[in-house]
Amino acid sequence: MDRKRRHGQALVEFSLVLPIFLIMLMGVVDVGRAIWAQNSLASAAREGARFAIVHGGSDTTICPVGPTRRDVTTIPGASSSCPYPSPSKQAIKDAVIANATAGGTGLTVTVCYGTGCSGDTDAIVAGVSATNARGTSVTIAVTSRINLLTPAILGMNGFDVAANSTMVVNH
Repeated sequence: MDRKRRHGQALVEFSLVLPIFLIMLMGVVDVGRAIWAQNSLASAAREGARFAIVHGGSDTTICPVGPTRRDVTTIPGASSSCPYPSPSKQAIKDAVIANATAGGTGLTVTVCYGTGCSGDTDAIVAGVSATNARGTSVTIAVTSRINLLTPAILGMNGFDVAANSTMVVNH
């Protein structure tokens, strides 16, 4: 076989293998990005739950968040140091969003209090909605859409990533 034919054969082999190699390489990078996004959302959910349990409804909490305890008569008004006091859950959602560094697009955060709650609806115990009182569980759920390069090239959509965290109010 002469030299020109060998170079032509190598070029054909290279052109057949290169697209497969590049798709595999992009797939590895995309899997890494997906894992990073999942870890980021899990960490953000934990940070939001931690924020909620530390800023619960005790008498010593300066700026309580979440549904107000029934025995609390004075709740601070909104201020620059406490923009979303109880009964608002927005401060918790803001803490989650601030920590979701690799969350993707369409970040959705839900916060609910009480055992068996779902979405943004607090659990109802004995006909009364759960509060931010000590001993009450708080659940943070975070979902996001991850758009990756390899599925887009293959004509597929991205996928949803979700994480949640449940902790007990201890303050």
